[in-house]
Amino acid sequence: MKHTTQLKYWKYISLSIIGVSSGWVYYQVRQTLEILENTVDTKVLFIKNVQMEGKSKEEEFINFRQCKFLERYNIFKNTWDSLKFAYARRLVRLANTGDREYRMKAIRHLAKVKNLDHWHCCLLANMMNSKTAVALARSDAAEKRLFMDPPLRYHNYNRNMLISATREFLINLYERSEHPCLRYFLSEAFVYEHDNTHIVDHDSSSLELRKFIQSEIDILPKCLESILHHCSIEKYSRDLVKSNGLQLMMEIYQRYRDNMDITTKLCQIISYVSVNRDLLDQIYKSGWIGILSEWVNHKDVTISVPAARALANLDLDNECVYSRRLYLLHPLRRTVGNHNMDVVFIHGLLGGVFYTWRQRKQVDVQKLSNLDTKRLNDEKQAGSDSQLPVEALKDITAVDSISKDFEIVLDDLPVNANQSCQGPFCCPEADYKIIDNKVDSTQCWPKDWLPEDVKNIRIIGINYATRVSMWAPICPSVKVKFTLEERSSDLLLKLVEAGLGSRPIVWITHSMGGLIVKNMLCKAYESNIPEVRNVCLNTKGIFFYSTPHNGSRLANLSRSTALLLWPSVEVQELRENSPQLKNMHEKFLNIVKSVPMKIVTFVETKSTLVTAMKFNFLLVEPTSANPGIGEYFEVPQDHLSICKPVTRYSFLYQKVVHIIQEILKETSYNKKDI
Repeated sequence: MKHTTQLKYWKYISLSIIGVSSGWVYYQVRQTLEILENTVDTKVLFIKNVQMEGKSKEEEFINFRQCKFLERYNIFKNTWDSLKFAYARRLVRLANTGDREYRMKAIRHLAKVKNLDHWHCCLLANMMNSKTAVALARSDAAEKRLFMDPPLRYHNYNRNMLISATREFLINLYERSEHPCLRYFLSEAFVYEHDNTHIVDHDSSSLELRKFIQSEIDILPKCLESILHHCSIEKYSRDLVKSNGLQLMMEIYQRYRDNMDITTKLCQIISYVSVNRDLLDQIYKSGWIGILSEWVNHKDVTISVPAARALANLDLDNECVYSRRLYLLHPLRRTVGNHNMDVVFIHGLLGGVFYTWRQRKQVDVQKLSNLDTKRLNDEKQAGSDSQLPVEALKDITAVDSISKDFEIVLDDLPVNANQSCQGPFCCPEADYKIIDNKVDSTQCWPKDWLPEDVKNIRIIGINYATRVSMWAPICPSVKVKFTLEERSSDLLLKLVEAGLGSRPIVWITHSMGGLIVKNMLCKAYESNIPEVRNVCLNTKGIFFYSTPHNGSRLANLSRSTALLLWPSVEVQELRENSPQLKNMHEKFLNIVKSVPMKIVTFVETKSTLVTAMKFNFLLVEPTSANPGIGEYFEVPQDHLSICKPVTRYSFLYQKVVHIIQEILKETSYNKKDI
């Protein structure tokens, strides 16, 4: 009772203090207005000039009232802006010096502050440290003017001077690393007859190539391609910053921000450099944080996703590091709370994270039905001139009234399945949303569709380079990990660095990607390192899109063909009935017995057109694609289309959503039991 009385007592005191403070602020504002009105001679407003001649005293009085209203409005606005600035300045100080929890709260509130004056934004930008700027850049709808402007170092350079500065920068990179690829590019692209100090002797091929390079718009993309390749090698990624290349890259972007090719390359370059977190201050001072924040909202996934990866790497509050082989597909921004699951996508031979997981082009088979619907509507509105019988209109109305009792059959339905198969094969009409194809279209369905249907998950896309033939050029400075063993070990370590293994995992694989996942799980299961072993123990589901568990007949080349093609190690390891693949699959089946997980297999039934050889071929046959465990579905698609749903109501996609939701429910129940 006594405690309740004290609470009421303090409540009344707090209300009294708030009331007195409000009255004091109101009194001060009124006093300020009176002082200003007494200071300014209002008679000045009644001085007639040439424009005011002929106006009545009533009009002059109205103009005076308007002036007084604008004066008071400006005073109120300036006071409000000052209060907002003081509030934002306090948030910046708290974000710079507070602990992690308070910093994150301050950043969220700072991102909501809008409509500040430009000079206020400039002051706040200079108050921020690099850590706060990155955190703000990862927030939704942050004010663009709160980020530091890039320094103007090359803005006075003309075309020839900019090309010359780029050339000198490339030479500096070569002198630091002695990278043979840079040496070759400099020899081919930059040749001047008067230049006898070039690092490479002239030859006829380089002179011929130089004739085609007429302007900076021709040569700059080639230079950026060379820099991108240089930065993709982790031991050389620091050279860009050490050679003061960030300012030069910024100047190129400012001049050609509408050039998608240049923008894409620059975004990838900064994304590769972002792995080096100790370079954050240099990246921040060069103005790239604000640009990355804009790029995250870009409509092209080849720009938005690498930009999100760069900001995630530079965010020191984020313990996960995403190497150049990993892309953070979702969330692109900071989120509150932890994720409940990791969903990892890995492509197959000659695939890519921005190519494999696209939406399949839909053949517009609804044009006729759309035309018929339009014709029916037109005829219905025509009245007596309509040729449509009245009975037909009654039937259409009746179908519309009872359609909610039907179910919609999903696209890409399987033509064959095993006894373990389950749905969903259809969805209720009430849940079926007719979405405009333009709105529902996607460049990457894991990024756009999956987060909307399954909440609070993290989605990672794995990207790795593969080749079909050894005749393809190889960078001599890179030890490319060709074999399945080496590639699996490398990707497993990169995934552990990205925090994989601390929560439930679902793998979604296509073709050779399924073999890599199985090998990674075998390695993780046998590992003595807890963080690595958890990658296997926390795996709850795997989707195989046409994975050749027993190899592919396409890799069975004759001796003469093999000598001509010189197949890569990847192709050689995919030979049918390979002992290595059989041994790996047996290990995988034993792991599934001790680590329960849901297995879903989609298998192609249509031949794939091999464009290089101009013939159709069933790349993965059902006998090889069947793992002998879990749900098995044969889908009437070819090898390239099997992983590309035609719509959000495709069985190939809805099955993924259904399984992930089941796993989330099961894991949440287990947590409650614990």
